[in-house]
Amino acid sequence: MPNLTTIADWAKLVGISRQSGYAAVERCGIPVTDGKVDAEYATHLYQKNTRQRANGNRSDPLANGAQPGPSAGAGGTGGPESPAKVPGYDSSRARREAAEATLAELKLAEQAGQFLVKSEVDAAVFEAARALRDGLVNCARRIAADVAALGTADECEAVIEREHRLLLESLAHGFSEKLGAQVEGALE
Repeated sequence: MPNLTTIADWAKLVGISRQSGYAAVERCGIPVTDGKVDAEYATHLYQKNTRQRANGNRSDPLANGAQPGPSAGAGGTGGPESPAKVPGYDSSRARREAAEATLAELKLAEQAGQFLVKSEVDAAVFEAARALRDGLVNCARRIAADVAALGTADECEAVIEREHRLLLESLAHGFSEKLGAQVEGALE
């Protein structure tokens, strides 16, 4: 003979609210006789037709008179060896709003033209570095005749320095031309 009990008592037995119990009767097709259900069969149908919650396997820590402590992480499987500290709603909301404000500031600066596009900067730096490399490699051939005729080391140094200065000025000019960036104190 089935063990008939009220829906409210069965809901308490299963660990759900009375309202959830009545909803489960409708949703799971649990047979009702005179406002009562067979507790074992109803529980079987409820477990069969209901997906268990992620934290459903956790026992209620307040049921045994324990003090509320730090709860487990999102997975609900935190043990005593690794209690995860879950931040409160207010601190999480403040962090989210601060992040949104930072993103809004970045978008505003981007729209105002204060930021450069990374791919354009990479291409300009690559071209400038290649031109500088080619200039330095060819520098020896270009100034060899000028340096050969000089008699002192100071004169040779002045010619080499002039050539290097021209290469660096062309590098700074290339940056300002391609990116609109002024190289501060480039060559004084």
